[in-house]
Amino acid sequence: MVRAVVRAARPWEIAVADALAQVPRPIPVDSTLLPRDAGGSGSIPRFDRSTFPPARRAATLVLLYPGAGGDLHLPLTVRQSALRNHAGEVSLPGGAVEPDDPSPQAAALREGAEEVGLDPRDVLVHGALDQIWIPVSNFELRPIVATLPSRPSLIAQVDEVAAIVELPVSHLLSRDALVEELIELRGMSLHAPVYRYAGERIWGATARTLTMLATVLRLVDPTFLRVPPET
Repeated sequence: MVRAVVRAARPWEIAVADALAQVPRPIPVDSTLLPRDAGGSGSIPRFDRSTFPPARRAATLVLLYPGAGGDLHLPLTVRQSALRNHAGEVSLPGGAVEPDDPSPQAAALREGAEEVGLDPRDVLVHGALDQIWIPVSNFELRPIVATLPSRPSLIAQVDEVAAIVELPVSHLLSRDALVEELIELRGMSLHAPVYRYAGERIWGATARTLTMLATVLRLVDPTFLRVPPET
């Protein structure tokens, strides 16, 4: 079992934790950011969850750390194109909660170690964002918010991860971060909000998670979001 080591939090980490604790629940979502039908009906067909089997639990790791230029960053993964679920998409490190995982937090830390080589021993977990149900894979996803005091050494697990993208928080919070694009999904065309960074399209549950994170971080004093990298 993977455990995080208790350590003294930096002021910026305390500010993030406080914002996470104070944000209204459920975390508000601007209705203009929700996907809608490209055919003009104004919405997309809603999945009737009662017709699905019980969702499998999953967790992702939303890990903030100081990066280049003193900006906070978080790691994203580009999934290998041969994977069964969400092939080629940009995701946060994460996956299913396995029977040996005592909690979604433990699963998120384990997946971070497996997918991008994170050492969880100096990770501080501060809480979680709202759960997201993903109909196409029937996962109930819990995003776990954590921090590191300095930039980690990231190593892609090549069986699952084609590339690692380090997303600056400043880009996430910029006014033009979200753009609307036409997406084809299982015979359905829809307009959906996406983030674009480093040539990658970030959408779906990952974009929804990042939107929640942005809502949290907007409660943080901006001076705490610029952190000189530790040497």
